[in-house]
Amino acid sequence: MTDGMRGIVPPETWTVRRRRRRRRLVVLGAVLVLIGSGIWGGVTLLSVCGSFGSGVTELDGECVGVTDGSYVFHSDLADVQGKLEEENARVRREAPAYVTVALLDPLTPSDDSGLPIAQVRNRLEGAYTALRRVNTEPVSGDPNPQIELVLANSGTSDEHSRRVVEQLVDLRDQENPLVAVIGLGVSTERTKWQAEQLSANDIPMVGAYLTADDLEYEHIPGLIKTSPSNRHYVEALRRHADAAGIDSTIMVRDANSDSGADLYTRSLEEEFERQMAEIMEFPTQQFTGSTGGAGGDVNLFGNVRANICASAAQRLQAVLFAGREVDLGAFIESLEFRTCADTPLVILTAGLELGALLKGQEDQLAEAKITVLSASTVDAEGWRANPAAEGTPEHYGDFRRAFQLAQFAEEHLDDGGAIMMHDALLTAAQAVRIAAPLGSASAPTADDVRAQLLNINTLYSVQGASGELSFSKQATGAGTPLGKPVPVLAYPRAPGSPSRQTGELYHVTG
Repeated sequence: MTDGMRGIVPPETWTVRRRRRRRRLVVLGAVLVLIGSGIWGGVTLLSVCGSFGSGVTELDGECVGVTDGSYVFHSDLADVQGKLEEENARVRREAPAYVTVALLDPLTPSDDSGLPIAQVRNRLEGAYTALRRVNTEPVSGDPNPQIELVLANSGTSDEHSRRVVEQLVDLRDQENPLVAVIGLGVSTERTKWQAEQLSANDIPMVGAYLTADDLEYEHIPGLIKTSPSNRHYVEALRRHADAAGIDSTIMVRDANSDSGADLYTRSLEEEFERQMAEIMEFPTQQFTGSTGGAGGDVNLFGNVRANICASAAQRLQAVLFAGREVDLGAFIESLEFRTCADTPLVILTAGLELGALLKGQEDQLAEAKITVLSASTVDAEGWRANPAAEGTPEHYGDFRRAFQLAQFAEEHLDDGGAIMMHDALLTAAQAVRIAAPLGSASAPTADDVRAQLLNINTLYSVQGASGELSFSKQATGAGTPLGKPVPVLAYPRAPGSPSRQTGELYHVTG
């Protein structure tokens, strides 16, 4: 986060932003007059991506901005963005009243980035599935007013984020106003800044994968989320550890948490220390995690591995891993070459969807005597294989059928992104419909929708693919998904078990 971005105190309000927008329109008009008159004199137009007026601008070689799907951010997104563009066009053509919701996420990663393009595609497929459902069936109440979903690529720099947030704030003032933002990326300082700016402009938000404990309504008014917070994940792990008799652990932390830029790793570390202190018997180890997505380096863990083996000689049972998925793979690979290979090790981690990382490595993990237990947002593999199982959410089957109807591949569900983005849009749509009791006869504003975020409960709970979700005002944990199941998944699965889920299923309570 740049010093300049940290210095925006207080954030600009909607009124100030609207005045700025009007000034920009005046300047743009003057520029067009100059162009038409042949008087230019050194003024340079920004380079646009796609056609002029696409809403997407090239900045530092990256296309950032807001589009209705007509500008395709990557060739692998062409199919799902085409479907989104078609549905948005239908809404604009047929709906007597409609409002706009924006999906804010990094949408232009490379294959070796922290968010591979396949995961971006899966998230958009989940969003499209939800969009069709909320516009054509009563899954979130009366399917009116209809919803147009625009895509906002937040880019990879502070400047990109600032420009996109400005665009979103401007959309509040259009004829079919922006009434909510979903997605919001992952738990980083930049995400927090974006959420604070949107909150200051009274734009409601539904995070899809935000796990940091300070990314919640009580810290950022107007922000709710469909994912549990790290304290919920760690509580699920602690209950499992108690039931399994695990009473001797060591924590491995990412030194990047010290800067505060990665709110996920910092928050996870803090929750391990708070909830697992009694069983953390050995000195905490640390590594400097990868900042990109090319994959962690096994050499980061040489000294850590040696100390883990020294601790294993003194009855160490489990490792608490407070790092990101990109480094977990390298950590596991490093442990395969440990000197204490005959001693079984359990790795406890949280908030990571490990299906893509560990899929197909069952035999390798078993041979290395390593078991990974992850407190997870979803169990997509298990729910698909066991739709009637006790732990499968009641409404998962409805989502899966809609996903299949959209002709998306089943394996695109495995990383959990499609499920969580689907639930984020369903949640936003529920708030929209509560705020518009007259259906097609009323079009709510962002203020109207924000006022209903904590009324999404009881009769208005969200029939999510990941569980039935409720949101209400509480002393702590306002805006977290009450009732959300948090399965603890085992890699490799227990011999003979039809599911990765292990232990008693935990649910978010606040």
